[in-house]
Amino acid sequence: MFGGKRQPDDFSAEIDAHLQLEFERQRELGLSEEEARAAARRAFGNVMQTQERFYESQRWLWLEHLWQDVRYGVRTLRKSPGFAAIAILTLAIGIGANTALFSVVNGVLLNPLPYAEPDRLVALYTRKIFHFLS
Repeated sequence: MFGGKRQPDDFSAEIDAHLQLEFERQRELGLSEEEARAAARRAFGNVMQTQERFYESQRWLWLEHLWQDVRYGVRTLRKSPGFAAIAILTLAIGIGANTALFSVVNGVLLNPLPYAEPDRLVALYTRKIFHFLS
């Protein structure tokens, strides 16, 4: 339980041991060798699926899938350099626009004004109203 990871050969040997024990039990029940082997496989279940689950439990599949996706993306972009240039340019413009907009919002709305008691600042407006005599 607290030891290192199990080796695939060790796991395959364990599966073979279970199959052999079940085979021997079926032979003791009076089945022929071929029938006993088939019954042992049915009793154990899908060997390939069990080995796949063991393989998946030993790895970080999300990291392997991410790496596969990155490699596929690079291959696709390498095949069409025009599309790659447009995609990279679009990303660069989008990142630059987001950075500029955040800088403005951060400076104007998020950070306090660089004045003493900025909450007491007020703005006064005057409005001229023209009355025309008719």
